[in-house]
Amino acid sequence: MGRMNASAARCPRRSATRLLLLLALAPIGGCDCTGTLPVAPNPLPPLSAVEVSPATDTLRIGERHQFTAVAYDTGGTVVSGAGFQWSSGDPTVFTVTPSGRVTGAGDGVAWLYAEAGGRRDSASVFVFPDSGWIVQTSNTNRNLNGIFFLPDGREGWAVGDVGTIVHTTDAGATWRSQTSFSSSTLNSVFFADPDTGWVVGNLGTVLKTTNRGATWTRRVIAGVGENLMDVHFVSGSLGFTVGSAGAVLRTVDGGQSWQKQNVTGFVLRGVAFAGAQEGWAVGDNGEIFGTDNGGTSWTRVQPSVTDLSLRAVSRRTTFSAWAAGAQGAAPRTADVGGAAVWQNGNLGASNDLEGVHFPSDVLVGYAVGFNASGLVLKSENGGLGWTRQVSNTNRRLNDVYFVDPLRGWAVGDAGAIIHTSLGGVR
Repeated sequence: MGRMNASAARCPRRSATRLLLLLALAPIGGCDCTGTLPVAPNPLPPLSAVEVSPATDTLRIGERHQFTAVAYDTGGTVVSGAGFQWSSGDPTVFTVTPSGRVTGAGDGVAWLYAEAGGRRDSASVFVFPDSGWIVQTSNTNRNLNGIFFLPDGREGWAVGDVGTIVHTTDAGATWRSQTSFSSSTLNSVFFADPDTGWVVGNLGTVLKTTNRGATWTRRVIAGVGENLMDVHFVSGSLGFTVGSAGAVLRTVDGGQSWQKQNVTGFVLRGVAFAGAQEGWAVGDNGEIFGTDNGGTSWTRVQPSVTDLSLRAVSRRTTFSAWAAGAQGAAPRTADVGGAAVWQNGNLGASNDLEGVHFPSDVLVGYAVGFNASGLVLKSENGGLGWTRQVSNTNRRLNDVYFVDPLRGWAVGDAGAIIHTSLGGVR
């Protein structure tokens, strides 16, 4: 204690509070107080820019990459000792150390930031699992019939039997149940914007959320008791759902009211639009109906290109659409003299198809279903040819959704959910 008192005597400007702090922090054996105040770092000159390198990078979960940053003064000269502050735009995708070392944490894309002197730059980091299709834990054993993801590829919903709704905010690494207050079979889910979503199902079930599924409310539509099989919204106000007895329901006011047509006696199972005017609806017996006036009226495609049940349809442009169904049915449209004309196609009778989706262009698309095990097919030439991928599940797959040509999910029986970040390629 005598040594500490002598030291304090040599530091007459230190307050009693400072002395108490030193006493509290002193190691056993005494304090080494030299009386020298810390040296302030040299202030940075005004900066004109910060530059992160590389500007974009891709790494696997668990992989580490080192990023660097450079600061420039107003004359364009490199400034040393800038002391960058590094941060991750989404730590569930990757983490970053104070020195700029990035570690992949979870599937997705996020921004990496480096900041100094009031200037900041960013780099995009894409993290993916080292696999083609990986099995995710859905936390349900109910059959899942529909899947939808927001464009960021992080937040999504799947729906299924007995009112099942599951939700993820981390690209499917974890799925949690949401309460539907319904016991009906739910067949399809679609979000018009990040907050506003719709689910449709059997016995005229229509559910809506305006808070990302925190609460779901049933919308009772007078005169509608059909099993509703698919839902698609073109905008926040314009939406469609189709179902049994050829039912086509249309809303132009965000679901406040719905108008129903029954355009055929067969079940319609899929509906898709390219823009607000042009849509296709497909169903049993090979039924295909088209509209070019925003669903005011629908016209049957004749002659029929198949009599097999069509269970899903995807439309990207006026001339580019694909359907999928029983026994490998896979018709597609082509531009024939300035008109979209359906042409028959078949991927083999043993391939029972349930879903099809072309995400963002007219070349890369996916179809799912069952052929002795969970079936995933991929096309890279607009549906002219298809290649089977390893699905890693023996469950029937009922729907598929991709946010871009590489990142997608498929859902199926007994709670099956599979996901790829690499377009299904390992």
